[in-house]
Amino acid sequence: MRSRSDSLVLTFLITIVASTQLLANDKASNDWTIPTQKKDFHVFLLMGQSNMNGAAKLLPEDRTPAPHVVGLTRKDDKIEWAPAAHPLQNYPKKKKFSLGIPFAKEYLKDNPKKTVGLVPVAFGGFSIERLGKNSKAYKIVMEMAKVAMEKGTLKGILWHQGESDTTKQSKADSYEKKLHQLISDIRRDLGDDDLPFIVGNLAEFYGTGKSHSAPDRVASINQVRGILRAVPGKIANTAFVESTGCKSEDHHMVHFDRNSYIILGKRYAQAIKKITKNNK
Repeated sequence: MRSRSDSLVLTFLITIVASTQLLANDKASNDWTIPTQKKDFHVFLLMGQSNMNGAAKLLPEDRTPAPHVVGLTRKDDKIEWAPAAHPLQNYPKKKKFSLGIPFAKEYLKDNPKKTVGLVPVAFGGFSIERLGKNSKAYKIVMEMAKVAMEKGTLKGILWHQGESDTTKQSKADSYEKKLHQLISDIRRDLGDDDLPFIVGNLAEFYGTGKSHSAPDRVASINQVRGILRAVPGKIANTAFVESTGCKSEDHHMVHFDRNSYIILGKRYAQAIKKITKNNK
């Protein structure tokens, strides 16, 4: 049986741990001041569908804001910067882990005196047709990007999308033309013809689940994979990120697990670094 003195000690220790965590959270949440100079505030758009939103389960520590990383939030008609923690984007309503913050943390290793601004503008289940110019989603992307660019310098776009364009052969057949046009439209509308655009590969396990393993579906999946992989050879200032070694945590074999989003985030950062180095 625990004595009264033991209980008091245990209560004291719990209080100390809780207080330490609160102090750590306060420090992180206060460490997000927007730089006064645009050159010190590097902004990235996170575009695509559910695998860019993130679909992995959160751990308690994931809700702690990342130092020197902020996210652009949108609620009703109000758009503002806030400390970046998971989930970055609450679409769909399930709160999940994504690759954005792991990307920012890796990026900051080579840019330690900068602040990273993440603009989550991904839409779960959307085909590229629903993301193209003149769509409602595209208008939201432009609105969010232009607000972000008032205070920061847009450094690139991270793109992970394509699963919804493997459902029909006609969608897969038109995917390359629509993706290339979208890249051109975004660059033109944001005033930067050389804006880096990083595309991620569909998961290697996608097409192995029962729901997506029919031969014609697998053929479409491989077709879209090939289109994504070919982007850097056809469009300047673009890069391709492999999904090799990544795993899924859902039985549908569509979405990545938490560790895989960390891996992908780092790979996107390495791709941006390579493009930046090549442009010097």
